[in-house]
Amino acid sequence: MTFIWVRRNHYRVRHEIRVQCHYASGRHLGMKIMKTIAMYLPQFHTIPENDRWWGKGFTEWTAVQGAERLFEGHDQPREPLNDDYYNLLDRSTMDRQAKLAKEYGLDGFCFYHYYFKDGKKVLERPAENLLQWGGLDMPFCFCWANESWGRTWSRLDHQYEAINPWMEKSEDKGPIEEKRSGVLLKQRYGREKEWEDHFEYLLPFFKDKRYLKKDGIPIFLIYKPLEIKCLAEMMYFWKGLAKREGLGDIYVIGENCTRKLKGLDGVLLYGPSMYQDPKTGGQVVRPYIKNGVRTYDYEKLWENAIDAKEVSGCKTYFGAFTDYDDTPRRGKNGWAVDGASIDLFEKYLYLLMKKNRMAQNEYTFINAFNEWGEGMYLEPDKKRGYRYLEIIREVKKRVSSEQISSKSEYDRGAGLSGYEISENENRAEKNLSYVQILDKWMGLREGGIHLSAYLKRYHYSKVAVYGIGVLGRHLVRELLDDDVEIRYLIDRKENALYPGIPTYRLGEDLPAVDAIIVTATYEYQYGEIWDDIRKCDINYPILSLAEIIFEI
Repeated sequence: MTFIWVRRNHYRVRHEIRVQCHYASGRHLGMKIMKTIAMYLPQFHTIPENDRWWGKGFTEWTAVQGAERLFEGHDQPREPLNDDYYNLLDRSTMDRQAKLAKEYGLDGFCFYHYYFKDGKKVLERPAENLLQWGGLDMPFCFCWANESWGRTWSRLDHQYEAINPWMEKSEDKGPIEEKRSGVLLKQRYGREKEWEDHFEYLLPFFKDKRYLKKDGIPIFLIYKPLEIKCLAEMMYFWKGLAKREGLGDIYVIGENCTRKLKGLDGVLLYGPSMYQDPKTGGQVVRPYIKNGVRTYDYEKLWENAIDAKEVSGCKTYFGAFTDYDDTPRRGKNGWAVDGASIDLFEKYLYLLMKKNRMAQNEYTFINAFNEWGEGMYLEPDKKRGYRYLEIIREVKKRVSSEQISSKSEYDRGAGLSGYEISENENRAEKNLSYVQILDKWMGLREGGIHLSAYLKRYHYSKVAVYGIGVLGRHLVRELLDDDVEIRYLIDRKENALYPGIPTYRLGEDLPAVDAIIVTATYEYQYGEIWDDIRKCDINYPILSLAEIIFEI
């Protein structure tokens, strides 16, 4: 097989030649027809929280209808076809969306799932209605949007400040605190009780026949898996519950990880933001300013998507995107892609779906079906009509009908082989993670908050400390000062490190404790420490020091 390479500024030609070489002949990989799944935003109905934060009657349409054209060629405002500013609580709306999906080759929707501290939920009613409307043919899954909600929609802050009297009422202490801190809904993950409560909420959805499954196992996406410091333990716990409930397992996909992370079965590279990262696609995509708005070249972002590498040692899905522009929410503090077009979307969606098929991926995730406030949608609008949806149908049919070459051949031509992190990058990431831990820890101490408060919350009165490096020594000193019983240490060193506290090696017969605290947090997230502990058949709760510090 011959590959033709040309200079970087002829990147477009290079891709076309390369794809022709790959697909002109080759053996069929014999996999099932790939499914297309569109991300789905449920913020098209009113909720009391949005009424309080942004003004009575607020929905996503409020931001969309107030959008302004901020620079020459700026594609704003965006208007749905036939002025269809729908309400997702109306069954007729979701029924119409389900029919659109079926007609145009979309195999399902991935609903954003908003679940916060202490089980607080928002925007949950469309999915709950779907569960009740058993006759509505809308295959779906969930993506847990696991981040705290803050006052980051600066354009809306300015727009609604004058009409939101709660912002000025001193007697309304809750909203005043929201205004001051910027935090609207706080994300905390808790421990086993909170994990089980969350799983029990999801269970009826997982068991629904319309819920999307991989090899019979429900798939579940996590928007920011790196934020969950207890991810490995939580997913281990959930998978146990899934087996108990007859599901067999859960297939967990984390978005935008460039490293294999404990607790995940796969990763999704999620455009367009991930494709700004040269680690993903190779070229640096720098912004340029148009009348104060950061813009990124649409085609360059797509080029990075096509050249994106698999995450080494981890199943990697490559995500598509239609467009991007969040200025309806953030004004000039937002950013947008520049140069988006239907023709480019069709061209690069075809290449990306080919790439996914060669990687033997069952799904192509598309961002998004209805993110109107960020300019990402497949739904028909006044400018493009049904063209996005038509392209989905046409490209899917085209990709499904063609023979493709083997994955090994594609590795050499299009960079599927995994990105390998260098030792220097590994060291830099590790050091940064420890700086973040120490910075947060110092802030807690300055505020008079000790880590023992977290242990007492979950009734962990007798603990073991794994790893007596720098962080481990600080932890031991703090816990000793707080009269927490450290029954023993786990470390490679055999000699006693602290008088009266025995030191064990992993693999020895470890005495019972309420929990084991792992201080080597970076190695716990990415390395083998979690696996090593589990291989020893230890059934005590395992805590990462980072989990304690960021959850307290």
